[in-house]
Amino acid sequence: MELIHVEDQSKWLALNDEVQIGELVYTRDERTLTITDTVVEPYYRGNKIAEELVLAAINLARENGLKVVPACSFAETVFERYPDQRDLLV
Repeated sequence: MELIHVEDQSKWLALNDEVQIGELVYTRDERTLTITDTVVEPYYRGNKIAEELVLAAINLARENGLKVVPACSFAETVFERYPDQRDLLV
């Protein structure tokens, strides 16, 4: 599996053999990155793909000096699992 950032569409894709199996959608302004939706195909759920997508978005925010708004409930869950990332929460 590989993660691809499609910056011009404000999304991260999870691909398995070039087939999309997951997606994270976000919005961004000059101060924040808002994670609005995270979806993984049912067959691939339970493999931490959604978690990896959220962590990729968190890393993008950190690299760009942005705070994160976890509008997606799963993004909130990832922040609960990774307390060391909470410094980015708005």
